[in-house]
Amino acid sequence: MFDFIFVSLTLILAFIIKYNWDRRWLYYYGSKLDSPIGWPIIGSAHYIIGGHKVFYKNVNMLLKSYPSEVAKIWIGPTLVVSITKPEYVEIVLNKCLERPEFYEFGKQIIGAGILTAPIDVWKSRRKMINPTFNPNILNSFVEIFGRYAFHLTNALEENCGKESFDILPKLFKCTFETACETLGDVNSNVLQGPEEIFENLTKAEDLITTRAFSLWLYLDFFWNMTSFCRELDKASKSIISIAKQVIQIKKSSRNQKPSEPMIQDNTYKEKRFVNHLLKLSETNAKLDQTALADEIQTFLLAGSETTALTVGLTLIILGIYPEIQKKIGKELEVIFGKDARVPTLEDINRMEYLERVIKETLRFLTPVPFMLRTNNQDITLDSNTIPAGSCIMIPIFHIHKKPEYWKNPNEFDPDRFLPENSSKRPRCAFIPFSSGPRNCIGFKYGMMSVKVLLAVILRKYTVVATEYKKVEDIEMLFYLVNKPISGCKIKLEKK
Repeated sequence: MFDFIFVSLTLILAFIIKYNWDRRWLYYYGSKLDSPIGWPIIGSAHYIIGGHKVFYKNVNMLLKSYPSEVAKIWIGPTLVVSITKPEYVEIVLNKCLERPEFYEFGKQIIGAGILTAPIDVWKSRRKMINPTFNPNILNSFVEIFGRYAFHLTNALEENCGKESFDILPKLFKCTFETACETLGDVNSNVLQGPEEIFENLTKAEDLITTRAFSLWLYLDFFWNMTSFCRELDKASKSIISIAKQVIQIKKSSRNQKPSEPMIQDNTYKEKRFVNHLLKLSETNAKLDQTALADEIQTFLLAGSETTALTVGLTLIILGIYPEIQKKIGKELEVIFGKDARVPTLEDINRMEYLERVIKETLRFLTPVPFMLRTNNQDITLDSNTIPAGSCIMIPIFHIHKKPEYWKNPNEFDPDRFLPENSSKRPRCAFIPFSSGPRNCIGFKYGMMSVKVLLAVILRKYTVVATEYKKVEDIEMLFYLVNKPISGCKIKLEKK
């Protein structure tokens, strides 16, 4: 018995020694970076106790307490390195393309598409998907953006002149239906369960974020025993079913009809996202049913949510700053006059002040506050070395408020984005859509959709301030994206 215990302890000790020896450079270079005091074994994991409800505040506090452009924090055995200098960020986003383990949790609701896929899968899929977001195809979506925006303004009639309400669910319904037609080439009316998508997505995000901030739940053994796991399975099945329905409908329609000569109005219909991928899947074995579902799921959900959230946040801002809303109104009056028509591509390109307001909203209330990457080799940034095996965190929301790049950063000023002002800032001082090879492929799609939605809403309604009297009143809660704790609350009055 004694021999058995001795051998067991020896093996455990040998494992610990080897484990730490293999990570010696991680400890060595990590020790040279600025950081808060950590505890044995858990490091500084106590800062995430309380989960996503305190994470945003705690990270903000740490970044202000340790203003170094390269700093670190240990979360258990993981070395997390924060980078806030735009020039360093650009290097990292060009060199480090792999996602950390955190993104694995998100696969259950947005699939293993290009947002969460490992580098080898991402490279091949990105190459396949790129042609579906070329300018000609995006421009063909403008009429669809406008049509669904008008549907939304009609649905908002019931809220007009009443108490404040959270507009985000209605915005998501609009952007999801728009994505179904533009990207999925299907009408959402033929799908089963789309009305439950927003509720299930919100519930799933909450559960995934809870797991991500509970280190003991990283192990499947413990996670599978919780009620959270069962709730997430139920919510995610409903979400996944939408992508599968889209594939089934599109495959059936392709099999029923022979290919016909495309008329002028449908010039780009066959090049839409889902049609293009389905055609490629006929000759590419790697693009099987699962891969198709993953990509459709990623684009329908991620694109719909961030677009809806950007519009909602911008409307909150306009309620707080009526003078900015009036300037937008004047710009729209010059473009449209009294005509209630659907916006055209030319109209969108003329919405210069509105675009600056959207960008300033994205700077001020960044929907995606962090980016995480892992590095497979040491990266030297001047006198700092980020050792291989680190988790690199890029706090976008913090970079967007650094006074070195943004004068009076806590003031809302759309003119920061005048060409003469933007040209003075480093490239990665403003990165709401990421940067580098793995940037957001749909950022132009999103900006066009947001501009059309806001233009249509603001031509019909005036946004009035609610409980958000100043920007500081908007308290954000970290999920997979950043959302106001009290929702996108606004009041509407008819013009």
